[in-house]
Amino acid sequence: MSTSPAARARRLQEQRRIERALAEMVGVVRAIVADGTVSADEATHLAAWTRENPEIAARWPANMLAMRLESIVRDGRVDARERAHLEAVLSQLAQNPAWMAFSLATDLPVDRPEPPVVFRSRTFVFAGEMAYGPRRACEREVVDLGGMCERTVSRRTDYLVLGALSASEWEQEGFGAQVDEVAQLRARGAHIAIISEEHWANALP
Repeated sequence: MSTSPAARARRLQEQRRIERALAEMVGVVRAIVADGTVSADEATHLAAWTRENPEIAARWPANMLAMRLESIVRDGRVDARERAHLEAVLSQLAQNPAWMAFSLATDLPVDRPEPPVVFRSRTFVFAGEMAYGPRRACEREVVDLGGMCERTVSRRTDYLVLGALSASEWEQEGFGAQVDEVAQLRARGAHIAIISEEHWANALP
């Protein structure tokens, strides 16, 4: 079915509005990270911005940022762990704002349905570029929740997490080899789940 010119114009107008809002948010984020620290006031201001701009805050992975901001500002202070996490995420956004509007591929080779994520005593491997922040930040979240992380897939692996920023070209990315390795290990009886970064992030407490 063809789309009417009026419908196309409305979609284009909406897309431009979202792009303007995104540009505004990137400006706010860059101002926050300019001095290398994130204060409670800055986190509160950014949380308020996400509430006032739901069309951005509802999109993955911006919804992850909005959720974490709300949990951080709820008690009115930013502790050292929260600050380290928030600085990592905001620095990623400031350097690469495109991830906020990134259109994820729908054909990632993840398990369907994606299984529940258990952190304690489980081993994770992160592959590709993560929207959540630097890989070490993702690994820190797992370790803090009682899990373990390795850099390559093995029989010890419980979850292979595919990074959102590599989703559109996963076959050409390095984690294509990781996916192949999981398939080979599964054929030999290993129980390894392949999950998306979004699924992993949504499982964080």
